[in-house]
Amino acid sequence: MKAVLGDRTLVALSKALDALSLRHEVIADNIANVNTPGFKARRVRFEDQLKAAISRGDPGSCRPVIEEDRLATRRDGNSVDIDLEMARLAETTIMYSAISRLVSDRFSLLKYVISEGRR
Repeated sequence: MKAVLGDRTLVALSKALDALSLRHEVIADNIANVNTPGFKARRVRFEDQLKAAISRGDPGSCRPVIEEDRLATRRDGNSVDIDLEMARLAETTIMYSAISRLVSDRFSLLKYVISEGRR
């Protein structure tokens, strides 16, 4: 997303939503493969990259990283911990919802400013 009226905050929020959506997909894949022998769980990291991009003044440059989780494997070589994945799924869902609300509030504010306070 290009900066709307130079709004880097909106760009940062958009990048966070994109990364959280990707994290949700990866978690869903991990859960779907909980019983697949040899499957290695993956996780999405983006918070540090987003923080660094924001501090550089370029939140649009943030790119999430998908990496193999370093969890212990079971005898069948699978490293998915279903309890941990469910907790990560709940956390991701809450974060996505909260950031979506921030984006909505930001657009409401812009709409209010553009309409000069009229409804």
